[in-house]
Amino acid sequence: MIRIAVIGVGSMGQQHARILFHSDAAQLVAVADSLPEQAEKIGRHYNARPYVRYQELLDDETIDAVSIAVPTSRHREVALSALEKGKHVLLEKPIASTEEEAQEIISTAKQQQRILMIGHIERFNPAIQELKLRLQRGELGEIYKIDVQRIGPFPSRISDVGVIIDLSVHDLDIINYLIEDSPVRIYAESQQHLHPHHEDSVTALLRYRRGALAVLNVNYLSPTKTRQLKIFGKKGMFLVNYLDQELYFYENRSFSSDNWESVTEGDMKKIIITKREPLHVEIDSFINCLKHNSPPPVSGEHGLILLRTAQAILKSSQEKKILEC
Repeated sequence: MIRIAVIGVGSMGQQHARILFHSDAAQLVAVADSLPEQAEKIGRHYNARPYVRYQELLDDETIDAVSIAVPTSRHREVALSALEKGKHVLLEKPIASTEEEAQEIISTAKQQQRILMIGHIERFNPAIQELKLRLQRGELGEIYKIDVQRIGPFPSRISDVGVIIDLSVHDLDIINYLIEDSPVRIYAESQQHLHPHHEDSVTALLRYRRGALAVLNVNYLSPTKTRQLKIFGKKGMFLVNYLDQELYFYENRSFSSDNWESVTEGDMKKIIITKREPLHVEIDSFINCLKHNSPPPVSGEHGLILLRTAQAILKSSQEKKILEC
């Protein structure tokens, strides 16, 4: 049985603890949090040893791996400590605050020969997994545009990064995953209304190598939570609702194999999805990597690519200019 601990049991970390507690393939043995009452509460609830100092948790040589869900600004510190103690690491997104910190985490994982997986949870949404299969089968044809809307109320707990680093990395990951391409040109505009230190709204336009355009509308300023992706191709449009794990296909009735001269409204089809909690799928995937010593589906290197793109979006918005990637 793989023995795993969770470091940082705030809003996200306690969800990791919950899933690990109920896992048949791993055992939750310890939790750590800088707030003693939080560590004690979650530890007691899930029958795991509580720690206030995560370094003491890492001294336990019987722990095989850790799930790290501390604020982004502490990712480097905690991940390096865990890797140097010989632990495999599931690290919440984004990989780090800066490229230099991300590179250091990746290098240490390689030196220690430990598995490093980055927790980009939307990758494991069953609706996205089904969409990926259908795109691979050519059901959309040539893809030319992606529209993303990821908006919701302001989360006061996120204080160390803005909406670009915190949220847009989700969609950058999914776009790269779905179309297997990377951006070559970026332009973005951002706003800061409620966040005390960083931007809380961004609209970004990205041009990808094979010609597709992506528009990201991401903010902390909406009174209602929306997580949606539309992907347009010659044969029609797929619509993903992340929150409800729903997938729809809207047909372009005018399309034929040798003709794309017009677009007309066709049938709409709701695709049946076997729903499952994405975080559960993500953690199961991490455990499977540990059992078989196999590469993670979202590697540290991939996390670094996403961070670079997010930082380019941030830079474009700050400098108000188009950036070539």
